[in-house]
Amino acid sequence: MTPQFVYADFPFISISILIPLIAAIIVFVSNEKLAKPISILSSIVVFVISSYMLLTYDPSGYKIQFYEKYTWIPQFGISYEVGVDALSLTMFWLTALSFVVAFVWSTNIEKRIKEYFIAFLVLEAACIGVFVTWDLVAFYVFWEVMLIPMFLIIGVWGYSERIYAATKFFIYTFFGSLFLLIGVIGMYIYNYTQNNILSTSYFDLLKLSLPHNLEIIFFLLLALGFAIKVPMWPFHTWLPAAHVQAPTAGSVILAAVLLKMGTYGFVRFSLPWFPEASKYFMPVMFALGVIAIIYTAMMAIAQTHIKRLIAYSSVSHMGFVTIGTFALNVEGVNGAIITMISHGLTSAALFLAAGFIYERLHSYEMKDLGGMAKFVPVFATLFMISAMASAGLPGLSGFVGEFLALLGTFKVSILTAVLAGLSLVVGAAYTLWLYKRTMFEEELLTPEKKEEYSKLKDLNTAELWSFLPLVVFMFVIGLYPNWWINLISNTTKFVLHKIVGG
Repeated sequence: MTPQFVYADFPFISISILIPLIAAIIVFVSNEKLAKPISILSSIVVFVISSYMLLTYDPSGYKIQFYEKYTWIPQFGISYEVGVDALSLTMFWLTALSFVVAFVWSTNIEKRIKEYFIAFLVLEAACIGVFVTWDLVAFYVFWEVMLIPMFLIIGVWGYSERIYAATKFFIYTFFGSLFLLIGVIGMYIYNYTQNNILSTSYFDLLKLSLPHNLEIIFFLLLALGFAIKVPMWPFHTWLPAAHVQAPTAGSVILAAVLLKMGTYGFVRFSLPWFPEASKYFMPVMFALGVIAIIYTAMMAIAQTHIKRLIAYSSVSHMGFVTIGTFALNVEGVNGAIITMISHGLTSAALFLAAGFIYERLHSYEMKDLGGMAKFVPVFATLFMISAMASAGLPGLSGFVGEFLALLGTFKVSILTAVLAGLSLVVGAAYTLWLYKRTMFEEELLTPEKKEEYSKLKDLNTAELWSFLPLVVFMFVIGLYPNWWINLISNTTKFVLHKIVGG
């Protein structure tokens, strides 16, 4: 199955990477009051570009569209090579949407305002680069650059234990990146020894026929780097700390975008590059996925801290992406991709809800909360929709992805599908408990708390416009899943062609 390359008439992708970087420079030299509007405007422009590309993308066949390639370091076979298939494009679009939400939400930043927005703008450029580049050196550069602004976002604008959380995030993810780098260098050297070609192009390395033992080694090296980023059990411990300490917008990007880089890596690289190793490790990946789903769901239901609960639920939901991916069939991988998109929407919305509660009541602890729905009905409604989407309510985005992931898994392992499916009950339990404990139980409020709640303000304009696009797309995917399935199906078939063909 050979990809077609459709060259861009206009460099939309390069422009999308440059816009946040240029905006960061403008913010740096401009007045502090202009930092937020410049950041919002630049993110909206990038989102409009990504939406145009999404709507004009041709899903027939397998094509790398909006493709650009320029020589970078020719003596080493390194190029600037960008373009999108359906997987890249949906992740690019989700990234663009998530940064609009993060910038619009960031109304109350008072500490180092210019530096805050510069960090997010650089982070946006790096995240887009990870999803759209086809040169492995450029991919690794974007992958590593992303660590620095996120480290700063957690470490500078986080809460009381922010330094510990930021350091743990950096050490874990940088450690995984080293194994990823070793794997990429190994592939590069092996390609040269076999074909006498120096190239870091994804498609040149895709042509390699690896011996079984070497394929196993390369699979494990890349898998370790991706697993830490997901994060898969048992590498997940950095995530709750990072989420709890990060500012609200940082948690949004961490959950909606950064976690997807690991699962994107498995789909993009592991399946087509290492088809036999992917088959070989299917039982192991199923086991790790099911453990993540069940164990972290049980951890979530034991939490009283809102952000920690949502963080553990993120690990659990990403377990569905893992089992869907390694079901190694079209239904499973389609489900994994749609779950990645849906989780980006629902987790972002849930962290916004946690941020709203903290900004109004200055606590993330559920024992300090309860009975809010009567006083902030608009927020309560949007929070409820987001919670139901996360729990997998039919008609919303969460149901579509997890249903397809389970369907694909059921075809190859009934036990795995049953265990993962039963955990959905636990997921619904902790989601409903979170909502009930924060929004209802008004009878538990003291007279002083009722007086405080009576003065609560509902969503302001910026907060409302942060929530709305996320909720709208939860319904769009949930009610019109066929459009998304048709969009990604040929990309999924390409990812699986060596496995199915083998």
